[in-house]
Amino acid sequence: MTRRALLVLAVLLAARHAIGGELAGRVNLSELHDGQPRALDDHSNAVIFVGGFQEPPPAGRSPALVQQNKTFLPRILTVIQGESVRFPNMDTIYHNVWSQSRTKTFDLGLYKYPDVKSVVFDQPGFVTVFCNIHPQMIATVLVLPNTKSTVTNAAGTYRIENIPPGEWPVYAWVEGATPVKLMVTFKPEGIVTQDFKLTLNHISVRHLNKEGKPYQNY
Repeated sequence: MTRRALLVLAVLLAARHAIGGELAGRVNLSELHDGQPRALDDHSNAVIFVGGFQEPPPAGRSPALVQQNKTFLPRILTVIQGESVRFPNMDTIYHNVWSQSRTKTFDLGLYKYPDVKSVVFDQPGFVTVFCNIHPQMIATVLVLPNTKSTVTNAAGTYRIENIPPGEWPVYAWVEGATPVKLMVTFKPEGIVTQDFKLTLNHISVRHLNKEGKPYQNY
């Protein structure tokens, strides 16, 4: 191999090696009982995400919040700012998906299988999604500024790769708990280990419909 070829190879390997740092750890979830936190057996559905910079949505992605068996799947959906989210109705009955969140307000009207409607989420933040017919159907869409996020598994473990070097805010969030924010410094290589503790309060599923009225038979 020539000297020039070796130099090019070295540069390519260095660039590949310096993609970014990693963040890994565990989220421990507990909930209050008689004013005292008690550890949960299931530590899933907590979201860890890195803020402070923007990235475009990955090419070819097609995120979806599915309506099936009178339930939204997944319960928590993370998307990148600017992405279009599909809302397919897999049930043979009508649903009416809507949100009046400050981040995004929309009303998709009545439709059933096999119809699919879409919404572009152009601002970062939290969007609570409901069905105007079935009050038990609730989901949360987290609109994030970049791709550096993940959702915990049942054990609570998580890992985020290729984080750009710098000091960035890292957030831990789960529905019903006060989010935790930390400033973390990432180097071009290496792993930062960070655990989080989140305590859930009781969440009432009762809510009004899109007209601000109680659901029938609720």
